Amino acid sequence: MSVVVEPYSPEWPQHFQRIKAVLEAHLQGIPYLSIEHVGSTSVPGLAAKPIIDVDIIVTDENLQQVIDALVNNAKFNYLGDLGIKGRYVFMDPNQSPRRNIYACIEGVAQTRNHIGLRDTLRSNPELRDEYARVKLELAAKGTNLVDYIEAKGPIIQKILTASGMLTTEELAAIEKANIRNEMWGTIKTNRLVLREFVSEDVEGYYALESNEANARYQAWPPRTIQQSRELVLANIKNRGATPRTNWELVVENEGSLAGRVGASLKQTESDDQVQRVIHFDLWFSLLPSAQGKGFATEAMTVLIDELVKRFNKDEIVLQIECDPRNTGSWKLAERLGFEKNSLTERAWESKGEWVDSLVYRKKVHAKE
Repeated sequence: MSVVVEPYSPEWPQHFQRIKAVLEAHLQGIPYLSIEHVGSTSVPGLAAKPIIDVDIIVTDENLQQVIDALVNNAKFNYLGDLGIKGRYVFMDPNQSPRRNIYACIEGVAQTRNHIGLRDTLRSNPELRDEYARVKLELAAKGTNLVDYIEAKGPIIQKILTASGMLTTEELAAIEKANIRNEMWGTIKTNRLVLREFVSEDVEGYYALESNEANARYQAWPPRTIQQSRELVLANIKNRGATPRTNWELVVENEGSLAGRVGASLKQTESDDQVQRVIHFDLWFSLLPSAQGKGFATEAMTVLIDELVKRFNKDEIVLQIECDPRNTGSWKLAERLGFEKNSLTERAWESKGEWVDSLVYRKKVHAKE
């Protein structure tokens, strides 16, 4: 999903005012300091992603009251700090227009980051126009969100330095936070795109997970829209985890969500030569309309290659476990070069019946 950057729109501050009014109603009686329009849409004349960024500035002692009000009154989904200290993230189910809602602690570096960036760009046309050029050039290249954030790092540092609102140590911490770390950028194959989840994937994930055929051999029934939303949000939270132990990626074909693939770090151990051996459980799920086209093989091959790149000094044991009646899963495992490891009869009870467990494994040797 490539980043879209649009010319400045005078409607953006109008959108903010409407969002602010709704937030004020939800926060009635709750002590907070201010509701601020931040981000690029808050700077007149600046090209931006058409997303309204809103900071609710609050003291540390009143943070929990704001969180409770937004969750209970507004029915927002709370995502925690996503690895950024002092900034707490909410997903508003109403995304028309698209928006990011944050509760920010007064005076902390992240709050001064948002305010300093906004105020400096409002008062410095040269920096504003330079920032716009960088963003427009990245969008014109079809840059994905993860790479976009990282590529903006140098110009962000330049703007924040000009603001004078952050220390050298704080600037270094912000620079580090904008590096992808455990996040994956967009991975392209001949026909597919593999990428991290974003909030806009809820409907596509629901179409995948609510499908009766897809749930046939799973331990759970078809997902509801709320369950799908929660799972997408869990993936968004997880992508910022350090160290990261779970990777689930969207499989996209022709701009639409066609499925998902994933890997979970099951365990780490050492062999007799004290070499690290890591074990991954792998999974995949595709919409019926995307099956039978080789997409699963293509996507899983890329996922495995990426895991090997990232853990290339370790021995890697890959495992796919499935219901043996699910012929599509074990045939895919065989196409990927996995070998049958075990078959356990009546391994667990699922949906009122006892289910067998078929396990395929593949060992990838560490590179010298």
